Amino acid sequence: MEFLKNAALHTPPEHYQLLLFMMNLVFILLLPYLGFLLGTSVLSYFYNRRGLARGNDVETRWGNLLIDTALASKGLVIILLVIPALSLVFLLAQLLQETPSIAVTLMGSGFLLLLASAILLYAYKLTYRLAGLLNSYSGLLRKTHAGGPEELENLSGYSSVNQQTHLRAGLSGNILLLIGSFLTIGAITISGDPDAWSSVESLFDLLLYAPFWLRFAQFLVIAMGVTGVGILFIFFSWGKRLPATDHEIVEIARRDGLRLAFVSVFLQPLVLILTVAELPSRALSGLVFGLSGLALALFFVSAHFIYAFKKEPRSGYAACAFYTLMLALILLVTKDQIGISNATREQSVRLAVAANKETEDLRATLGVVLVKALSGQEIYDVKCSACHLFDARKIGPAYKDVIPKYEGKKTQLSGFILNPVKVDPAFPSMPNQGLRPPEADSIASFLLAKFTGKPAQGATGRE
Repeated sequence: MEFLKNAALHTPPEHYQLLLFMMNLVFILLLPYLGFLLGTSVLSYFYNRRGLARGNDVETRWGNLLIDTALASKGLVIILLVIPALSLVFLLAQLLQETPSIAVTLMGSGFLLLLASAILLYAYKLTYRLAGLLNSYSGLLRKTHAGGPEELENLSGYSSVNQQTHLRAGLSGNILLLIGSFLTIGAITISGDPDAWSSVESLFDLLLYAPFWLRFAQFLVIAMGVTGVGILFIFFSWGKRLPATDHEIVEIARRDGLRLAFVSVFLQPLVLILTVAELPSRALSGLVFGLSGLALALFFVSAHFIYAFKKEPRSGYAACAFYTLMLALILLVTKDQIGISNATREQSVRLAVAANKETEDLRATLGVVLVKALSGQEIYDVKCSACHLFDARKIGPAYKDVIPKYEGKKTQLSGFILNPVKVDPAFPSMPNQGLRPPEADSIASFLLAKFTGKPAQGATGRE
């Protein structure tokens, strides 16, 4: 999958932020559904296998109802799983080009495994339905005495093979879904830590990377919460309510939903605090802490609605718990994307410089010549403003803290602009902007005049 990084186009800063915004939207779609699919498919397989072993029709019916709900339609799987996972492959390739990060390879492999798991789980779902048809046909033949012993024996053989296929497809689908989720979370975790781009070079390194295990634990807790609250919402509040006469199914659904929901909302604050504490320092900001705090508060609110539903199973309580949990997850995902944006500022600058160079090379190739030379103000607007402001820190330091040191030293400032070096360890290195000497002189004069209020002087005191 590394070839995708080589094929990606360099992006200016505003496009880089747009890519991060798109990744945020994609993950908002993918994360809840992936967690719900994982939780319901594992529960479904557990109940189906145990129900078939014990001859318990209630458990097998509940297992079938769970997988039917998670895979309600092919369109649902395509929109909430396949397209978002594939989109993440291309988004990461665009964001991480020219880096040694293996995140794109991990996400590409994760996408293929998620796709394969969806196919196997559909086979698992359909073989259960086929088992019902075979049992009905066999019962009809026995009732009407229309089939002989040989035909009934053949039907019994078909049923046995179908049951084995059913369980095998369910087990394989769950394993691939878990591994695909594992790789997806790994790719997202690595993409948000520039230090991991070079230190995590293989799957073995990923297994030794502590922040990944925290993120994966958080995903599993989210999966439990989305599954539990989702069961309560879908079967007790939404349009797919369980018939009140089916008391055993209602009791299993209520019990499983409450157990998973309670475990999740009580574990989620712990894993949230640990994952924030494990973020690289460059990813932290006030907004990251603020969104984390809001998400934490919403988890507690959701827990209160779940407890209220336990005491009095009203549909409104289940709905409120579900919507509150979804809002908390949106805040969590947004917090992660802001952290990635903070941590990858230097990467955005590198891509912006490369994009500007490609544009200039293309102009030269096509013979396009700018009629008017750019002024210092125009160079600032086009290049410098992506990383610097006059009175506030951005990706680089504020000009008010730096430029006054160069008063009377325009030649020195122009030289720095032409060949920048790292000065302040608190900020990333300034990339070479590819300016020509007259352009560097122009922007140096503009900046010095802005702060000194008089024409810039060279090293000798003359213009």
